[in-house]
Amino acid sequence: AKLGLAASFGLALVIVVLYGFGSVEITEYALNYSMVTRKVEKKTYQSGRYWISPLNRFVRFPAVLTTIQFSDSEMQADLTTPGEEKLQSRTKDGLNVAIELSFQYQIMMDQVFALYVKLGEYPYYHNVYVRLAIDRLTEAATAYSATEFFTERTTIGRAMEEQLRKDFEEKLHARIFSFQLRTVALPKEFEDAIQETEVHRQDLQVAEAEQNSTRVSLETQLIQAKKRTQVRWEKGEAEAAAVMLDNTADIRQYVAMQKNSADSYAAVNDELGAKEDTLLEYMQARVIRDHPSGKTMVGLSLPQVKSGS
Repeated sequence: AKLGLAASFGLALVIVVLYGFGSVEITEYALNYSMVTRKVEKKTYQSGRYWISPLNRFVRFPAVLTTIQFSDSEMQADLTTPGEEKLQSRTKDGLNVAIELSFQYQIMMDQVFALYVKLGEYPYYHNVYVRLAIDRLTEAATAYSATEFFTERTTIGRAMEEQLRKDFEEKLHARIFSFQLRTVALPKEFEDAIQETEVHRQDLQVAEAEQNSTRVSLETQLIQAKKRTQVRWEKGEAEAAAVMLDNTADIRQYVAMQKNSADSYAAVNDELGAKEDTLLEYMQARVIRDHPSGKTMVGLSLPQVKSGS
């Protein structure tokens, strides 16, 4: 009997030990929940195997990114968690707008207990995330006109993402890692009018670009013409200066030669006794001497022949 009791006790102990283990997957966080006291341990358990007793269980939360998507149902085939319908809102100028978007959140590991206390486990906290996103995003849409949705979609997407990041981090114990504003559907009449306006705007931009190109080309030609004129003017000034220098040098040389000649003739005149006729004869003889003989013709005085001799 004692042996049977010991065997039963041992078997019960083995069962308690085996059923007291709990495991957390690598993609999960977990909290240790007591089914006896109905209380949760504050510690966040990461992936691994733990002994928590048979009367406890793990409350599990995703450790990986989770997607919330607002789109048509056929666009949600790749989601593990079903998405929501397109967001329906109104623009600042009162037009209906249907927004298709998605974003990914991740629960903060050190705030899992606070999240559980405030919002509970899945799907309760996830539903709160979805409702808050709908509220914030539809409200954000009302701050922009239909034209802005068409022309400034990137700016609007960033503003929506910043609003969600702030709310999730400050109130919902999670972080937004990525935000995608996919499509914005406005009334067809408005989109057609906007597209036509955009075509005209692009045509205007092309015309302005061509005008600027022509203006730049003409300005370039004008600059080149001014440059050529400047070069020619400077060349003319340089040539004039060179001619002036040459003339000045020639004049100075000529004046010097004449001065030297005058000084020389003055000295000869003194040697000849200051006789002007004799000096003129001397100068005439010098000229005849210095002139090329082949080009010199000297007049001779011929005797007068009397008629009737």
